[in-house]
Amino acid sequence: MNYPYTVGFGKVDEENKPYWNEEIREYLIITADEDQNCYSSTTNGIQSNYHTSRTVLGHIDLTTGERYSGKDAVMWEMTAEEHDTERYKNLFRGGVIYRIRAAMQKKNVVLYPIEILGEADSEPFLEQLYAAYVEERDRPVFLHTDLFGDLPLNKRYNSFEGTFEYEGQKIEFSIDNGPDAARTVSRLEAFVRDFDSHDKQMRRFAAAKLTSLANKWADEEGDPHITEEQFFSLLVPEGIEMRGSGKYFMYYTDGGVFGGHSVEVCGNSKGPAKAQITG
Repeated sequence: MNYPYTVGFGKVDEENKPYWNEEIREYLIITADEDQNCYSSTTNGIQSNYHTSRTVLGHIDLTTGERYSGKDAVMWEMTAEEHDTERYKNLFRGGVIYRIRAAMQKKNVVLYPIEILGEADSEPFLEQLYAAYVEERDRPVFLHTDLFGDLPLNKRYNSFEGTFEYEGQKIEFSIDNGPDAARTVSRLEAFVRDFDSHDKQMRRFAAAKLTSLANKWADEEGDPHITEEQFFSLLVPEGIEMRGSGKYFMYYTDGGVFGGHSVEVCGNSKGPAKAQITG
């Protein structure tokens, strides 16, 4: 990329102008490796503009020399070309130190970039922030459980994951990583210890709710109809998602009834409540 590079329209968008300081300063910034967010706005149901943002790990104000550490962001309104060509995804790459001209938000440590002046070879303060971020990002996190052992945290989805076997079938599960994770684990362990009865209850529920739909699909494909009992027998458990709220989602292979889609059964402490095809 050639520098200097004008970011977006090269100015704070009019709609948000009251929330930003008028003074434009130069900053050094370093960003995280997470995917860049992209979101749009609509006015009267019509697409009006696109905004994007990327997580910043810290910055240096080159006017005052002030150093800031702590996650904040750069965010701006994109041009149509920047959005349509996805050029914005190549701006502010993780771990690269950028020298930018930007406005600071009045109430938060957020920068509105006007121009990228270039990349800096080195800046120890910002490099240390990135190194600490990488160390934290790559450090494995586990949740200890009595039934499943230590479960690794999938940081991308912020959930603890594992598997167990049932009738020779490996079943995957995930648990929300939240303040109630230990209680959620206990709920899942109780669920799995009585999995046979839960499984039958959920398959009965799905068969009662979806067999008529399955036969509509059969009509479209010219296939014979099936009974609820046959549908019940075709369902094979493949995964569970247990939420901190008490909800659970059980996923089944459909035995080809819905062309290979999964069957999802949602329930809570009272039992299954909803069944649908998904995937």
